Order: sequence, then structure tokens, then C-alpha cells
Amino acid sequence: LRYYADTQINDFASPMARAHLAAALALYGDANRSGTSFASALDLASTQQVNLARSDYGSNLRDAAAMLALAAETQPLPQSIPAMTDLVSAEAGKQRYFSTQDNAWMLLAARGIRAADDTLVLDVNGTEVTGAFTRRLSGQALAAEPLSVANRSAEPAVATIEVLAAPLSAPEAGGDGFTIERSYYTLDGDEADLASVAQNTRLVVVLKVELQNDWPARVLVSDLLPGGFEIDNPRLVGSADLKAFDWLGEVSAVHSEFRFDRFVAAFDARPGGNSEFVAAYVVRAVSLGSFVHPAAVVEDMYRPQYAARTEEGRVEVGPAQP
Repeated sequence: LRYYADTQINDFASPMARAHLAAALALYGDANRSGTSFASALDLASTQQVNLARSDYGSNLRDAAAMLALAAETQPLPQSIPAMTDLVSAEAGKQRYFSTQDNAWMLLAARGIRAADDTLVLDVNGTEVTGAFTRRLSGQALAAEPLSVANRSAEPAVATIEVLAAPLSAPEAGGDGFTIERSYYTLDGDEADLASVAQNTRLVVVLKVELQNDWPARVLVSDLLPGGFEIDNPRLVGSADLKAFDWLGEVSAVHSEFRFDRFVAAFDARPGGNSEFVAAYVVRAVSLGSFVHPAAVVEDMYRPQYAARTEEGRVEVGPAQP
């Protein structure tokens, strides 16, 4: 550890890697080298440029949050914690979408610095509250009684508000970094019209995805079923039972799930490799009625700003033909 810290620290190409080295030194008891390594990690995190070709699922935000979480846990350089916290807040403020890696490390970072909230004093609707404060309210409850929060501490406090709601109208088809198409066919290979489907009809759903960037990616496709449909056969098309779909070729999904309400498939994209993916499955119209037809969605699992969706519509399931 000392050798790497003294002679090879600049060869660690990410702030997270340097922070892991620094945390290991702190746990070993070498606070001086740990502090120097954390300072190096902070310097790199403050100046590095985004590299979308990374294959370790990393991002500037993920690395900064990991650095903060490790520094807050080991505390070799406590005076750097505020600067690291400001950096994580700034990186989070730049992004609209967060990967699972981003969220996990931000949670660990928040846990690491929670002791700083012990001196927080707030006035919540006229009542003094000490320490960290959270409150979850429905829109109806908030309209009936607004929530007033005032900071009574000597230091500034950061307030975060999250809103969870359903959109009034479906987002338009399109996206960034991908294209996705969804088609329906009869078992004989003819295109099917979902405007009106007879009950008990079996259809083949074909999803075509094209990746528009040449970098390593973990691609996730999710197709929500209309309310009146269910997956009929839990396997990808390509079996001998459906010879009309030989044109689909070899299905390259590394993982697939056939859930009650959706079909999910994951693909690995490699630089210079295949940028087009096809998945398919069989559904059956089981319930009479008119149903919302949700969009199919594709996204880069670790760069969630790159995603695309099909159009949303409606499907009619009528009585079975005599």
C-alpha cells in the first residue's frame, strides 16, 4: 500500500481507485499517506472529464460519491469532507438520470456523513426538530396543510425535495443513443394489427433495438404488457415450433425474464461488435376490453441518460371468433 501511494498513485486512473487505496491505508493506520491519497483522489475528481467508454460502470458522480463514502468512514482527512460533499452535490445537480451505481454510492456517502446532521436544528411548522429530518406526504395532505421548514442552525442546511407522480400524458416515442421498434405477428409470420384482437389469439412480439454508440454497454429492454394480455410461452422465439421466424436468427440476450406484467431482456454490447439486437416472445389475448398499450423501453443500464421508447397506444380485445 505504501509503495503504491508513494510511487504509483498517478497510475490509478479513477478517483474511486485512489480512494480505495486511501481507505486501505487509513484502516492500516497510516493516516498521513491516507490523507495524501484522498487529496489526490479529490484533485482528480475535481478535474477529470467524463469518459463514456468506461467499462467499470463508473461515472464522475459514482466516483465522487464513493470517494466521499470512504473518506467519511475512515476520516483520515476530515477537513476534506465538506469539499467532497460539495463536489458530489454539484455532480448530482448536473444529472437528470442516475444509474444504480450512482444511487448506491450516494446512499453510502449520505450514511457516512450523517453524523454532521447531529447539530442541525430546524423549525418544522412551529416545532423544534434536531438532527436529520425527513417527511413523506401525499399531495392531498400537503394541499390541506402546507409544510413549513426553517433552519435555526448556525450553518447552512441543504433541503432536498422529491416528487413522485404519474404523467398526465404519455411521453412521445424517441430517445437518445438507441432506436427501438416493436412489431406483432401471427404464428404464421404475418404482421398483426393490434387495433382489434380476438380473445385467445396468440401473437409473436418482436423487439428490434439498435445501439447508436460504439462503446461497451449493458443494454436493458423492458416491454410492459397491455392489461388484457399475458405471456403465453416463457421462451424466446427461435424454437422449432415457430419455423416462420427463422429470419430472427440467433437471439443474443444474456438474460431474459418473463414476468406477470412485462418481458425483460438484457444484452451485452462490445466496441466494434454487434450493435443490433432482436428479442421476441409469445403473448395471448386473455381478457375482453380496451386497454392501454404501454411503450417498450430500452436503456443503457449504467448511462441511463441514453434510452429510447416506442409509442404508447391502446388495444381492443374482442370476443373469440366462432
